[in-house]
Amino acid sequence: MNARGHLSSETIDLLMLSALDASAANAAKGHIDACATCRTRWRELNEDKEKFQQFVFPRTLEKVTSRVMAPSLFDRLRIFGPWKVLGPLAAAAAAAAVAIGVVNVDGPGTQTEDEVYIGLKGTKTAQQDIGLKGDARIALEVVAQRQAEGQFPVKPGSVLRPGDKIRFVVNPGSAKYLLIGSRDGSGAFTVYHPFGGDKSTAISRGSHELPGAVELDAVAGTEKLVAVFSNEPVDAKALKQAVDTNPAQPQLGDAKVISLDFVKAVK
Repeated sequence: MNARGHLSSETIDLLMLSALDASAANAAKGHIDACATCRTRWRELNEDKEKFQQFVFPRTLEKVTSRVMAPSLFDRLRIFGPWKVLGPLAAAAAAAAVAIGVVNVDGPGTQTEDEVYIGLKGTKTAQQDIGLKGDARIALEVVAQRQAEGQFPVKPGSVLRPGDKIRFVVNPGSAKYLLIGSRDGSGAFTVYHPFGGDKSTAISRGSHELPGAVELDAVAGTEKLVAVFSNEPVDAKALKQAVDTNPAQPQLGDAKVISLDFVKAVK
C-alpha cells in the first residue's frame, strides 16, 4: 500500500508478473475489486500489456532474430559457440517479457501497428514530440452534484445554482502539471485546482477524479472554467491575464488550455 491507501506501482507490477505469493496476490486482487482507482490502474496496465504483445513484441523479436541469424546460424555456432550466438536473442526475449509488466500508457487512446509505442516508463513519448496542443488524450470533464437531484455532467451552457458542488475528472495525457481557474459573472478570478493556489500543481497520469469538490457561491451570471495542462508550472496570475486578454480562447504558450462556460442562476 502507498500513503493514500492504494496499491503501490511495485505491487501491481508484481501481480501482473505473477510474482506475488498466493496470500499477497489474493489480497491485492481483493483490494482491486473494492477500489475504483486501483481497478482503473489494473485495467489500463492490462490494456498496455495487450498493446505490447500485439504491436511491439512481434516486431522486436523479429528484428533481433534476423540480426542474430544472419548470415549463417551454423557458422556463428561453429565460430563463437552457442551461448554467444543465442545469448542476445534469449536476453532480448527475456527483457521484452519483463517489459510487459512495466508498460504504462497515459489513459485511453488508439495505437496502430505503424505508430511508435509510447508507453515504456522513463522514455519520452510520441505525444510529447508533437506538443501538448496535439495530445488528443488530454481531457476535462466537469460533474455537478445538486442536493436531492444527484449528479449530472456540466456541458457548455449548462445552468447551475448556488450551492451546487462541482468535481473534475481529468486525463492529463503527457502533461505534468494542471491549473484550473474560474472567472465568475462579476469578473472575480478564483483558482479551483489547487484550490486557492498561486500556480499549477503536479498531476497524476491516467484518467482520474481530482480530490475534493468546489461549492458554487451566490454570484449569478456566466462563469468560465479554464483548465491549463502544461509541462512546466503555470502562474495563476498568468492564467488570469490570458482569460482577461482573450476570454473566448485563452492561450498560454505551449500549454493545452480547455475552457467551459456555464450559467449560474439564482433560484
